[in-house]
Amino acid sequence: MRTILFTGKGGVGKTTISAATGILASQFGHRTMIISADAAHSLSDAFEVELSDTPRKIAENLYAQEIDAQKEIERNWGIIQDYLTKFFNSQGIDNIEADEMSVFPGLEELFSLMQIRKYHDSGEFDLIIVDCAPTGDTLRLLSAPEITNWYLKHIFPIQRTAAKAIRPVANRVLPFPFPSDDVFESIKKITTQIQGLSDILRDSGNSTIRLILNPEKMVIKESQRAFTYFNLFNYSVDLIIVNKKIPDKVKDPFFREWKTIQTEHRKTIFERFHPIPIREIDLFDKEITGIKKLERIGRIIYGEEDPADIFYSEKPFKIEKNGTDYIFSMNLPFLKKEEIELYQKGEELIIKAGKYKRNILLPRILMNLNIKEAKFKNHILSILFTKGGE
Repeated sequence: MRTILFTGKGGVGKTTISAATGILASQFGHRTMIISADAAHSLSDAFEVELSDTPRKIAENLYAQEIDAQKEIERNWGIIQDYLTKFFNSQGIDNIEADEMSVFPGLEELFSLMQIRKYHDSGEFDLIIVDCAPTGDTLRLLSAPEITNWYLKHIFPIQRTAAKAIRPVANRVLPFPFPSDDVFESIKKITTQIQGLSDILRDSGNSTIRLILNPEKMVIKESQRAFTYFNLFNYSVDLIIVNKKIPDKVKDPFFREWKTIQTEHRKTIFERFHPIPIREIDLFDKEITGIKKLERIGRIIYGEEDPADIFYSEKPFKIEKNGTDYIFSMNLPFLKKEEIELYQKGEELIIKAGKYKRNILLPRILMNLNIKEAKFKNHILSILFTKGGE
């Protein structure tokens, strides 16, 4: 199953382009589902139909859905949330604060993404398109599987079999309620789902991100940061879409300066995101809503190409053997050397890039090796792992 996630700064046209891509993909014969994972849903407005968290058929081969994140949390996290609320209550925290603390950062985004896993397992669709939240929220959304897995691993490390043995004693001596079998079963289920979802999103042969931006300085800066962190978390970007370019045919003096500014910004975009393919869309003189107008946008972006194709396939990081050593390389564009920190902790490699941190579970071949040195040159972070000491 092919998965495409559309993201960018708020107001750049994510929903319009997600919908346009879905329409064109369905016309190529792909059974397509468009999911809105943005709390401020606008997919209904784009299609001019009412949508809910239940899939609705829009056209032949095309369905759409707006995720209700609160319902997804109740469905997936309810048992664990009840336990955590009781635990916090036992520590003297009142109900309102306990309820808030029982929902970890990233859970809403995580359970919105779980729809991808559901459709992947069901085989109902050939293509899943995700209309993501603005860039900052998307970064949290894409790191949610890893972050939530970390919480589950460190907050609930005890094995269920061991819990059965100690529960009778624990409930008598501990100053807080001990987790029931239902809690452990829910944790096991979610952990399995998280791993499956992470595998789907990092499969660059089937899942990619399309980054949408306008030719504006602040938007380009945010897009550069997003692109760096997508690389950090090993997500592949296969297309850059520049939206709202002032058309060449516009001769009004009012737009003359804007066109000059955009020309410089467009040059910057093509220089900094090379060699990823870049497509441009002119600013329209009216709102783009409804099937016909959206289809027109799709044709502008993709022409006669299949929008489900992968337009760029280079992976964000790679591992190469160097004698008995290994070199782990990661592309981190738009960063400075002093913004990067890294260290190894057991089987984990921790990398801080700017304000983001990623805990990478090392592959088996690197687990028993140590970091000897690291270099950052031409935006490539290269880490040498060796059998010797650090």
